[in-house]
Amino acid sequence: MSVECILPGDRADWLELRRGFVTASVAGALLQCHPYTTAYQLWALKSGRLEESTEENEAMRRGRLLEPVAVQMLREERPTWTIDYRADNAFYLDRGLKLGATPDSFAYRPDISGRGIVQFKTSSEEAFRDNWIDPESREVEVPLWIAVQAIVEAKLTGAAWAAVAVLVVGRGIKMEVIDIPLHAQVWEALLGAASEFWRITQVGEHPPVDWDRDGSTVLDVNRWTEAKRIDLTADETVDLFASNLEDTRTKRRELQKREDVLRAQILYALGSAEVATTRRFEILAPTVVRADGAAQRAIRIKLKDQSNGRF
Repeated sequence: MSVECILPGDRADWLELRRGFVTASVAGALLQCHPYTTAYQLWALKSGRLEESTEENEAMRRGRLLEPVAVQMLREERPTWTIDYRADNAFYLDRGLKLGATPDSFAYRPDISGRGIVQFKTSSEEAFRDNWIDPESREVEVPLWIAVQAIVEAKLTGAAWAAVAVLVVGRGIKMEVIDIPLHAQVWEALLGAASEFWRITQVGEHPPVDWDRDGSTVLDVNRWTEAKRIDLTADETVDLFASNLEDTRTKRRELQKREDVLRAQILYALGSAEVATTRRFEILAPTVVRADGAAQRAIRIKLKDQSNGRF
C-alpha cells in the first residue's frame, strides 16, 4: 500500500478528490452489504454515466451538525480516551487501489496501544432499534456496511484499532460505542472486489444489475439515444421483457379505469359533503385547487379505530 494524505481547501475540493476513488462510506456496495448504494450504482457514478451529487441530504446535514455534539459526548463517555478531532476533511487515498477515506476522528486509549479511528454516526431511536439491535440477542450490532467503512478508514490511516460511536437521538439522547474488529478476511475480500470493480470499469463493462434496486439507475444511465437500429432477435429475454411490459401496461390501464369508477361511486354517495362515516371507514373528500386553477376532489380513506367496539 502507498497511502497519501491530502488536505482539501474546501468542500468542493474534497468532493473533487473523491471522484476517482471508492470511498470508505460506500465500500460496502462492493461486498453487496450497503443499504443505499449497489455496485452498479457505484459504477454508474465512477464511470461518469451519472453525475455525482454535491448536494447535502438531510442525513448528511444531521451528521455534520451533530458531529461536534457526538465528539463531546464521547469525551464524557470515555474520559480516559484522548480524542483527536480536527474536522479538516483530510482525505487518505491509495492511487493503486483507488480507495479513499476521510476519518471522522483519531483517538488514543489506555487499553489498546497505538492510534485508532473513531467513526461517528447519528440515528433516530426507531432506526437504531431496526438496524443496530440484533432481534434475537437484543445486543447492539453494527451494520456490516458501517463496519466495512471503519475497516477501510483504519487500514488507509494505519490505525491499530477502530470504533464506531453512534449518537441516538429521540425523546432523549444517548451514545453507544462499539469496537470494530479489523478482520483481515474482510479487508482482503474488499481489495479483491475493488480490483475487479475497477478492472471491469476500465474495459467498459459493469457489475451485475440488481433489478430490485437498480431499476431507476438503469433508466438514468440509458436515457439518451442514438440514431441506429440493433437486432435483438436472438435474445429471447427481451421478447419476454417486452411481453411483460405490455401486459403490465394493460393491467395498469384496467386498474386506472376501475379506480376512476370507484372514485365516481364514492363521490356520488357523498355528494357535496367533505366527510362521511361508514361502518368501517371515515372518508374525506375535500375539493382542492391545482396549480393550473382546476378543481378536483381528493379522496382519503381511513380505517376507523377498531377499539371503539363497532367491529
